[in-house]
Amino acid sequence: MEAVPSSISVVSDRQGERVVVWGPGSLSNLGPGFDALGLCIQGLGDRVEAWRTETPGVTLVEANGLPGSSIPCDSTTNTAAVAAAAVLRQVGARHGVALRLHKGLPSGSGLGSSAASAVAGAWAANLLLDEPLPREALVEAVLEGEAVASGSRHGDNVLPALFGGLVLVSASDPTCYRRIPLPGPLSIALILPRVEILTRTAREILPRQVALQDAVHNASALAFLIDAFRAGDWETVGRWMMADRIVEPVRARLVPCYEPVRRAALSAGAFGCALTGSGPAMFALARDEMHARQVLSAMREACLQSGVDVEGYVTAVDFEGARQL
Repeated sequence: MEAVPSSISVVSDRQGERVVVWGPGSLSNLGPGFDALGLCIQGLGDRVEAWRTETPGVTLVEANGLPGSSIPCDSTTNTAAVAAAAVLRQVGARHGVALRLHKGLPSGSGLGSSAASAVAGAWAANLLLDEPLPREALVEAVLEGEAVASGSRHGDNVLPALFGGLVLVSASDPTCYRRIPLPGPLSIALILPRVEILTRTAREILPRQVALQDAVHNASALAFLIDAFRAGDWETVGRWMMADRIVEPVRARLVPCYEPVRRAALSAGAFGCALTGSGPAMFALARDEMHARQVLSAMREACLQSGVDVEGYVTAVDFEGARQL
C-alpha cells in the first residue's frame, strides 16, 4: 500500500470534498449480442473513495481486492484512475483527485470487472467537479478507462455499468448506444466457476470469418432478444439468449462445466442459461427470487460435480448504474 505523497494537500474548504462511489458489475453479450449488449446487475461491483487535491491529475493512493487478485497500482494503467483523469481533462480542471479503489469483482470473470472500476473512478471524479457533468457526458471517459484493460474501446460492460439497466451499443462505435427499457424486475442466478479466462485470450480463439447463414441467424436472434426484453417476455428472452452460433459455442470450450451447468439450470426451470462476456461466469433467468435460488443450487451442484469449485449469487437488474454511496 502506498502512502499519500507529501506534495498532495487535500482541499478542505469545499463541502463534499470526499465521496464514495459504487461501480456495479454487468453481464455482457447475453447470447447473440457479442460486443453489443450488456445488463447491469445488483450486489456485485467495485467501490471507489475519492477526494480533491491541489495537485493536478489523479493519484491512486491504494488499490486492493480479492485474495490473489492482481490490480494495477499505476495511475496510468488502472482503469479507475484513467477514467477519472479523462473526466478532469475533459473540463480542464485545475484541481486533482486522489483515489482509493476497493475491488469486489475478480478480473477475468466475465462480470465487467474493469468496467466497474472505470465507471466508479469517472463518477467519483465527476462528483468532485465544481459543476458535475450529466452521465451522458462521461461516455468517452469510461470508454477510455475500459480500453486500458481490454486493449480496445468496448461499451457492452462499461455503458450498462454507467447508466444501469440494459444497453445496446454499437460494436464499431461505442459512443453510439441506446438504453433499452425493461418493463419490470428480472431475477438472475449467477455462478462464477474458479476458472480464469482473460478477455484477450477469449478473443484470440474466435473465428475471423463466419458462414453467412450463421451471421444471418445471429442478427435475427439479437432482434428477437431485444424485442423480448422490451416486452418483459422472459421466456422468449431465455430462448434467444441461447441461440448464439458464433461466439459462445467457441468460448464454452474454455469452461469445463459449461454443458452440465446449462442442463442443470434448464432442468430446474430456468428460462435460459448462457455465458456472460468471455466467461467463466454463467447466468440463468428465473421467474422470481425464490426460483432463482433453486436454479442457482442446481447450477452450483453441476459445477462441483464437474470438479470445478464455484461461487454463486442471486441477483437482479440494477436500474441505477454508478452512484454515490
